[in-house]
Amino acid sequence: MHLTRLDVLGVRNLLSVHIEPAEGINYFYGENGAGKTSLLEAISLLSVGRSFRSGKITTIIANENDQLTVSGAVTDRLRETNTTVGISREKNSTIARIDGQNIQRLSELAVTVPSVAISAKNHELVEGGPGERRVFLDWILFHVELNYIHISKRYKTALSQRNAALRSHAPDKLVELWNGELAEAGEAIAGLRRNLCERVQLQLNNFAEKMDNTDVLPQLQYRQGWAEGFTLAESLEKSLDNCRRLATTSTGPHRADIKLKVGSNEARYVHSRGQQKLLAILLKLVQVDLYTQHHQQAPILLFDDLPSELDERARDFVFAYLQSCAVQVFLTGVDDVSKTIQGVNKTFHVKQGEIENVVY
Repeated sequence: MHLTRLDVLGVRNLLSVHIEPAEGINYFYGENGAGKTSLLEAISLLSVGRSFRSGKITTIIANENDQLTVSGAVTDRLRETNTTVGISREKNSTIARIDGQNIQRLSELAVTVPSVAISAKNHELVEGGPGERRVFLDWILFHVELNYIHISKRYKTALSQRNAALRSHAPDKLVELWNGELAEAGEAIAGLRRNLCERVQLQLNNFAEKMDNTDVLPQLQYRQGWAEGFTLAESLEKSLDNCRRLATTSTGPHRADIKLKVGSNEARYVHSRGQQKLLAILLKLVQVDLYTQHHQQAPILLFDDLPSELDERARDFVFAYLQSCAVQVFLTGVDDVSKTIQGVNKTFHVKQGEIENVVY
């Protein structure tokens, strides 16, 4: 899966941009504030309808503009198809199109232009709250489990209805009316996540062994979001008084977490900042790997700012892996180090919102 064309207008400080990226590693360099990350945000918009840095599309519209447009063409090598995609924001409406047809759900973009983003935010996978780690798992399940989006929607609908009943101080019967649906969908989500954690652990072990760096390797412990030894239905019933006090459902997979344990401690407390960044990058590469295994082709990788904390061995491993799975990469950095990075296919200079293809 790779972009063959990208056109951007009205995204942050980028001027009108048209590029034709290579299938492999595309390297964008320039000073801070030149627009490198803005380009990656534009691709993120095309993939999920929002930036990987901000959940609100309005925050990345260029100053003095009231609209933005991002469009491109993506090639699916496995199915030998070429698809045009586009997204625009004007006033209070967002319009997304695939092959010229308006779509109703942004999740359709994620299927057509799958992407994984590695950025400065990624250390939150290790030291941040459980929400980041749930999103990590759910991204993989969305792309590799056919029924996951349906199960997730069932759960979210039942959770929303139960919480509304709690907030309105509805009688117990009305609150408990949603317990069955919530428990059935919630148990299914927990089972899928638990199995996925085992696959993530195996791949992390594989990466660490290839790097000869098992010091960074944690043991993953999945916490399902309710007391072990009880079904979710039992926990919902037992926690009703607490839910009424909080006016929200306090138990279920929406409260789940993955503990990253190194011995008896969590990785966020014992790993250095460099080790945390490396671990976060490896977790993102697991996303790439599991997607690739399932779809027989890689997603697009947005890699913001070549991390200085990674030592040479770690960097060599990361880029050797990216080449081995034929992933299209959009990589940014301050200096032109394209000749020292393994296998850069195209280099672009970003200066004051303009992007120029550099030919050596």
